[in-house]
Amino acid sequence: MIKLKSLLVERIDYHDTAEYLVKQYKLRSKVTFGKVKGTNEADYDWVKDVINLKKSYPSVKEFIVSVLHEIDHAKMRKQMGVKKYEREYIQAGEEAEQKGGDFHDDNEFEEQAERWAQKEYSKKWKQKFR
Repeated sequence: MIKLKSLLVERIDYHDTAEYLVKQYKLRSKVTFGKVKGTNEADYDWVKDVINLKKSYPSVKEFIVSVLHEIDHAKMRKQMGVKKYEREYIQAGEEAEQKGGDFHDDNEFEEQAERWAQKEYSKKWKQKFR
């Protein structure tokens, strides 16, 4: 039998952490795991105000940035309202397609949310979640 003096295993609870982040931005979005559509890291259901996350992530940073990305969508939805957000998101996706791009990947809403998430992670959360 192996004797272990002291073993400390630090574990991040993804669900609690995601809910904590949502609350920090004064949102009421629900958080679920395992319901992400396609190959995305996460997605946001703006009709139901639900942030959908994968069950696991390769790093804490990828997880936090994914949550922040979806939080930015939720913030925009809260600011604009559901109908306006949906209308403008779809318009941005159609414009991306007209330029030969992808509706989702080249959508200005997605690009803006990713820029905000990366900046917010570096500025506010990097030191807390390593």
